[in-house]
Amino acid sequence: MIFYSMFYKTAKLLIIFITLLFSQTNWTKYANNPVMVKTNFLTEFYAIGQPTVIMENDTFKMWYCAAGIDHRGRILYAYSVDGINWTKYQSGAIVLNIGSAGEWDSKWLDTPEIVRTPTDYKLYYYGDVVDTFPPHSAAIGLATSANGINWTKHPNNPIFTKGESLSWEGHWIESPAVLYDEGIYKMWYTGVPYDWRIRIGYATSPDGVVWTKYPNNPVLDVGAPGSWDDMWVAVPAVIKRNNRFEMWYSALSEADIATGRYDTIRIGFATSYDGVNWTKYPEPVLTTLTPPHNPAVDSNGPWAPDVVFDGTNYRMWYETAAGFCYATAPLSVMESALQTVLSTVKISPNPFRNLTVINCAGRFRFKIYDVSGRLLRTLTGQDRIVWDGKNEHRQKLQSGIYFGVLQSRGYKQTYKLVIY
Repeated sequence: MIFYSMFYKTAKLLIIFITLLFSQTNWTKYANNPVMVKTNFLTEFYAIGQPTVIMENDTFKMWYCAAGIDHRGRILYAYSVDGINWTKYQSGAIVLNIGSAGEWDSKWLDTPEIVRTPTDYKLYYYGDVVDTFPPHSAAIGLATSANGINWTKHPNNPIFTKGESLSWEGHWIESPAVLYDEGIYKMWYTGVPYDWRIRIGYATSPDGVVWTKYPNNPVLDVGAPGSWDDMWVAVPAVIKRNNRFEMWYSALSEADIATGRYDTIRIGFATSYDGVNWTKYPEPVLTTLTPPHNPAVDSNGPWAPDVVFDGTNYRMWYETAAGFCYATAPLSVMESALQTVLSTVKISPNPFRNLTVINCAGRFRFKIYDVSGRLLRTLTGQDRIVWDGKNEHRQKLQSGIYFGVLQSRGYKQTYKLVIY
């Protein structure tokens, strides 16, 4: 569409500005990592991995995979008030178990992803009928819970399966990252083809059960030959902040794999305004060498990050051979100022028929564009602007989608507006 060729030029410039300046790329590891290690002989004997975390009120809640003494992967739960000191539910008790003999997930559960909706918790997870590698039968299932501990698996599991055998996801799929955004469930997931160049795809769902894959998958590809992420781009963690999607992902290069250096795993960062068109930050944002560096702790990591933004800090938990490690990225002074400005923005009603009110602390400008990127009207005001849904010639605009670019104190932010 013409919209993508024109409007995204502006959006990409904004993305580059933010990613170069702000904190999503500047991480510091916790000095006393790891923050969680194996403690339960029965449920965690072989390994723990793949943390997924949400923040509710003043508590961080984590679900993670653990491989027990019987070499079966299952889902466990822990909680923390500071993100560092964790209490495991019943000292490492299972909260989501493998299926019965003959069921699709009877041997292994892994890569959990938690979603909190207004009515329940949803847990998306990888399951398989074998415990061998590679996992040819892997698929993604869904379980729901009222409290995050007692789970009911969906009767139509698996609810998400791999593509045809020669496709980019024909070997297996795993590691869903799911957001409930604007009334739609959005999933980014890892697809593994037979050439092992692992990429990230995208799908949407109206109910979190029935999914439609994006027809032009994958949406995040491996890097150019010889780059640090030219072989694996996998295990996404996605949040949405200030109307922008932010993704952290695990990456390996072909050179790493050729020499067997799996301890050189890196975390990359990318941004998008629509969840489909992504711009990568040019360098890894977390590696084994990120300070403070501890070879005994950092080996086989960082891998499988999950990120929470608490309003002031980005917090990341990730997997290493030693257990789960922790890193933080506080907002910079300039981004804190931006956060203060954007926290005052409110557009209501939206959708609207005759008029909408744009609120933003201080003096600001609001430019309105159609979907082709054509400027329709420029409004300025102090604290509050009323838009009557008309263009600069005072002609009423037709029903449809429009975009407003808010400018205040040197910052820009894009918002979607709907006239009905």
